[in-house]
Amino acid sequence: MDGMLSLTANLSAAPDDCWIQVFRQRGVWCLTRGIIDRWVARNAVFFDMLCRHVPHGGRVLELGCGPGRHAISAATLGYSVLGLDVEPSIIAQAKANARAAAPECAIAFQTGDLFDLDAVAPPNSFDAITHGGVMEHFDSAGSIRESLHTQLHVAPVIIFDVPIDTAKNRVLFARDDIFRQLWTADEWVHDALAGLDVIEARTDLHPDPNMTDDLVVCLYA
Repeated sequence: MDGMLSLTANLSAAPDDCWIQVFRQRGVWCLTRGIIDRWVARNAVFFDMLCRHVPHGGRVLELGCGPGRHAISAATLGYSVLGLDVEPSIIAQAKANARAAAPECAIAFQTGDLFDLDAVAPPNSFDAITHGGVMEHFDSAGSIRESLHTQLHVAPVIIFDVPIDTAKNRVLFARDDIFRQLWTADEWVHDALAGLDVIEARTDLHPDPNMTDDLVVCLYA
């Protein structure tokens, strides 16, 4: 799969306002506790995997956290979460969302670059790394593997989801100009993640027309 869509794009290729437009379009820019609770219920595959592979109360680093859906959701399940995103304005919104939706939870957000994890996360400083809808923005399968290997030096477990190639996802992604790899679940597991210790991989086909169909993956170091 290396090079099949080898474009010179990465997570910072889309400007801040483009991402904010996507978050607003999906109704996930301003978060309430009700939205978070529904997010946990609708993403039961992801959060069930998190709860089974990461001890309750563990430290979780959420990469590319956006306005905080996954990060705040994990915090409501009893994890101590640090959310990381490269855009200061998005981090500011995530902090506001955490105050509004889960003020009692152990959650913090800070600006940082997942391509420079050493600056925020020394080796073995977290029990798990999570992210949702991040890896598909890398320019090749090789760069995806390289990043995941780096992440596994920070935490022994990675749980993440990526959108897969379905008709619904193609319609959803036609709405914006953000670069994404769009591969089948088999291509992700057997090609993009080749050589990594894939403990579990499950598809999650959401009936909601505005939610992406995803592959949820658990990796061990």
